[in-house]
Amino acid sequence: MELFLWPFAVLLLPLPWIVRKWVPDLHIKGAGNIADALRVPFFTRAAGLAHTTKPVSTMVLSSLLTVAWICFVIAAMRPIRYEENVPLPREARNIMLAIDFSTSMAKADFEWHGRPISRIEIVKNVVRDFIEKRNGDRLGLVVFGSNAYTLAPLSQDMKTLDELFIDVGLGVAGEQTAIGDALALSVQDTAKIPMGKKVIILLSDGYNNAGRITISQAIELAKQQGISVYTIGIGKQGRKSEKMFGLFDDDINSTWDEQGLRRIAQETGGHYFRAQSTNDLVEVYRKIDELETLDVEGQSVRPRRELFFYPLLLGMIFWIAAENRRRAK
Repeated sequence: MELFLWPFAVLLLPLPWIVRKWVPDLHIKGAGNIADALRVPFFTRAAGLAHTTKPVSTMVLSSLLTVAWICFVIAAMRPIRYEENVPLPREARNIMLAIDFSTSMAKADFEWHGRPISRIEIVKNVVRDFIEKRNGDRLGLVVFGSNAYTLAPLSQDMKTLDELFIDVGLGVAGEQTAIGDALALSVQDTAKIPMGKKVIILLSDGYNNAGRITISQAIELAKQQGISVYTIGIGKQGRKSEKMFGLFDDDINSTWDEQGLRRIAQETGGHYFRAQSTNDLVEVYRKIDELETLDVEGQSVRPRRELFFYPLLLGMIFWIAAENRRRAK
């Protein structure tokens, strides 16, 4: 689509003819006075000869100058072209996965395609599917047990993250559960990225019984950085009742620190989920994905291309041709 940004510049088009109509009268009057003073007897005859011998050359010169001026006026009107819509890149979400790899995650109280499966195996299956769908996001991975380690920093290299996640084994970070250390380390790694929304998804099946940082201290760090934390308690125990977000157990005597996980989520603007079955865990990650959608996705922009240099270049060519014609006379 072509249009002009400054269409009123077209009013400049008759300017040379206006100047030609009014300004020459002044020169003629001056020239007349000079002619009277010098009294060149053959001036009139020479002038008449010039007008009669080269009418074609004068017409060509006038045409070249006319076309050049039209080109300059078109350039002054700033012609532009709008290209096809280009989708804007979606703002990347920074999602740090903090996953409990303590030895208690070996308990086989889940089912996968009709066979018993350990907690860590079902987590790997569900989280790998979550990683695969993170188009344009940055993901990182913190593993924790008695200690917490950054296995993969935040990046968009999902293939490497997936490979690292497959290979990591239980007990790699110790047998106990340092939830405070894991959350603090996740906050520290996530805060390094200056742009994009920042989210931590922390999954555990135990109590905070190791590490140097308390849950309260870790919560304060997350709040200072404006990071939302989603917590997941995983295990199969007690009765289930479905709430607004996730599946919660009515029996508070669970095998994990439900109070601590719930507090982390509430105070950082996230949500707490309980996953007691394979379907629960799949549903948890699906709901987190829905809750963390970005409004900028789907927006587009139409690039604008300036075209003024085409008529400007063409006008210069005609102007130079007219100047060469004038000198040749």
